[in-house]
Amino acid sequence: MKLNMEFSQEKGFEKHQFYSDIKLTSSRLGFDATITAKAESLETAKIVAHVYFGRMIDILSLKNNISIQLTGNKLSNTEKFSSTRRVLTVQEIKAAFNMARKFEIEEPRLLRAIGWYSKGNQSQNTFDQFLAYWNVLEILSNHYHTKTTRTEKGTINRIYQSFIDYFGEIDTWDLPEKWIDTMYESRNKIFHGGEDTTLETVKRISEQIPLLTYTSKRLVDSIINSKYEENDFIRFQF
Repeated sequence: MKLNMEFSQEKGFEKHQFYSDIKLTSSRLGFDATITAKAESLETAKIVAHVYFGRMIDILSLKNNISIQLTGNKLSNTEKFSSTRRVLTVQEIKAAFNMARKFEIEEPRLLRAIGWYSKGNQSQNTFDQFLAYWNVLEILSNHYHTKTTRTEKGTINRIYQSFIDYFGEIDTWDLPEKWIDTMYESRNKIFHGGEDTTLETVKRISEQIPLLTYTSKRLVDSIINSKYEENDFIRFQF
């Protein structure tokens, strides 16, 4: 992070507003966060601080396509020994808080999907990664699609329609033939315990993850870009 910063961040809704004082300072592996949450009890303040700050971290993870973990009282980049670091600006931090706040109010399903994308970035488990990125597609497609008689017949049809709405016709998706069906089959086997945990299976699933990751982020970005302009998030002041 280029500069240290302090501000108060609004949370809650209408008559139930409360605030956190947030101080961010640069550190060797990223940045340290000190959050003073104002709530009715210490336990509530702790929970609130983790939830709301965690949502900002999810936005940063999406926008920068990196893994950031909030563990206990410490925040760190999981790629601790990487020779390179992503430098975050004050403006990016503020925009991430604004995005999380705006999505919480206006597009909660979008925020939930971004949370799953962040979980996928954090996980080191191949099967958990797959399910996290698939959840992004399923959450978004179940809500963001043009309703037709076909979309009434299950999740996979809603995913097809959502892709048509945001990516264009099927021949422009740049995905393997019947890719959605293949991913859906893998999801069901993993979720219901029908997928073997052999080395061959782990390797096969791990090879599916890069394109699944890219496609889930592509859908998130497409939905955001269809509803907002970048200035919607960077123009607000704390």
